[in-house]
Amino acid sequence: MKIKKSWVKNSLGYDNDLFIYQDKNMFNYSVDTILLANLATLSKKTKDVLEIGVNNAALSIFLSQRSDLLHIDAIEIQKEACDLANFNINMNHLEKRINVINDDFNEWWKKHTKNVGKKYDLIVCNPPFYRKETKIKKNISDAMLKATHEITLNLEDIIKGSSKIIEQKGFLALIIPPERLVDCFVLLKKYSFEPKRVIMIHPRQYQKAILTFVEARFQTGWGVHFEPNIYLHPNDPSKHEYLEEVVKLYQPQKLK
Repeated sequence: MKIKKSWVKNSLGYDNDLFIYQDKNMFNYSVDTILLANLATLSKKTKDVLEIGVNNAALSIFLSQRSDLLHIDAIEIQKEACDLANFNINMNHLEKRINVINDDFNEWWKKHTKNVGKKYDLIVCNPPFYRKETKIKKNISDAMLKATHEITLNLEDIIKGSSKIIEQKGFLALIIPPERLVDCFVLLKKYSFEPKRVIMIHPRQYQKAILTFVEARFQTGWGVHFEPNIYLHPNDPSKHEYLEEVVKLYQPQKLK
C-alpha cells in the first residue's frame, strides 16, 4: 500500500521499536491512548481482546506488546482508518495477532452474537468524548468528527454492545472525560457491569482532571476503588515534560 502525503511517521511510546503512521486529517494518538493500553488489567488468562474504534491501531499495537498471549480484534467503521490501521499493523509485523474488522460496531455485535462468536476477556475503547449536540468546531474533517463526537457511536452503544460479547467477569476499560463519569457509571450498572477501578488524570496537581480511566467487570460483585491520581506534568507551568511515572507508562508494561 502506498504511503499518502497526509501520513506522518511517529514513534509509538518511548524507547521501543514501535512506529506508526498517522493521518493529519484524522484522530492522532495521545497520552490517553497510552494510558488506556497500560492501565487495562491483564492476567495470564487474558487472551481474546476487542478494541472498539481502532483508528490508526496505535492502542492495539501498543497493548499487544504487554503480553504475547493476546489476540486482538479491532473494529472500526471508517474504511480509510482501517487501511491505515492495517498498514501500521503490517509495518510492526503484528498481522498474526491483530485483526482489523471494518464494520459498524452496533451492527457487528448483533451478527457476532447471532453467530455465537467468541466472548472477549477484555474490551478496550477510547470512545468519542463529545455528545452529538456539542458545538462542533469549524474546519473539522468528517473522520475527526466521527472519532471525537457521538455521531455513529455513543457511550451507551459501547457499553450495551460490550455486555453481549464479553465473558462473565471480563474487563471493560475506557478513557472518558471526567464530565461523563456519572453517565458512565449509570450505563455500566444498567448493563450489568460493576465499576471497579477509577483513576483521575490531571495535567498538574493544582489543575482539575482532564481524563478519567474507568475499568469495569461484567456480572461480578459490587465495589469501586478510586486509585491514586496520575499527574502528567511538573507543577511549574513553564515545564511541559512528562513526570517520571508518566514516562514509564510510555513503555508497554509487560505482563509478569
